Amino acid sequence: MEDVRSLLTTYVTEDEPPIGLSGDGVLAAARASRRRHLLTGAAALAVAVLALVLTVVVLPDRGSVANVPCPTASDTREALVDRLSCVVGRAVRSLLPAEAQITRLTIPGEIPPADPFHLIADPAGDAPREALFHMGVRVTDAAGSGSVYVLMLPGNAGGPPCGEPEEVSCRTEPTPRGVMWLSTLRSGDVTTHRVALAGAGFLVQFWSNDSGVLQQSGVRLPKQREEPTLTPAQVRRLALTPGLDF
Repeated sequence: MEDVRSLLTTYVTEDEPPIGLSGDGVLAAARASRRRHLLTGAAALAVAVLALVLTVVVLPDRGSVANVPCPTASDTREALVDRLSCVVGRAVRSLLPAEAQITRLTIPGEIPPADPFHLIADPAGDAPREALFHMGVRVTDAAGSGSVYVLMLPGNAGGPPCGEPEEVSCRTEPTPRGVMWLSTLRSGDVTTHRVALAGAGFLVQFWSNDSGVLQQSGVRLPKQREEPTLTPAQVRRLALTPGLDF
């Protein structure tokens, strides 16, 4: 997402140790990662189309998928992405109506993954957890279209400080896993509910708004439903999902 730079710069407070990630380094890695995704995406799409032509695939229903445990491995970055993507996807889906349509929010020219919740990992080091993990999905139901985003990164970082210009409300809350920041912001007609949890060596942030358009820095989003897809309580619940610490 194009506003990763602005998101990162809000995390570290004056008294916190550095998180081990620089904005320039993450953005450079993100651009290289995205180029690789776009170059390999066309080949992957061709293989998928061929497979559909040659075979008939029977997909498991939603209930059977939910009963399959998420992966537990984190020894490689790919394994960590698979685990976190599964945990995030199940947590978000559990809060949505069964008829909701979920699609990946992508930049122009990007081929969305088969799983809309599959995280992008922009490397910032060699270790599996040394990366910025993020993604966004569009959710459309009877109320209209809105979005849900997640951003995760390692390090001892603080959450977005209260007192932002677009802030409607903001508070902090201690939890057994770390300090939580909960805020509601309004930009133009669009409202965003956001939560950040700063734990021991990691930071997880979720936010949800009432626009199904990709959020980018400097772009005014259209309001497409009366309220954000998720309520403040639901966004808070996402941040406390077991298994998101890495």
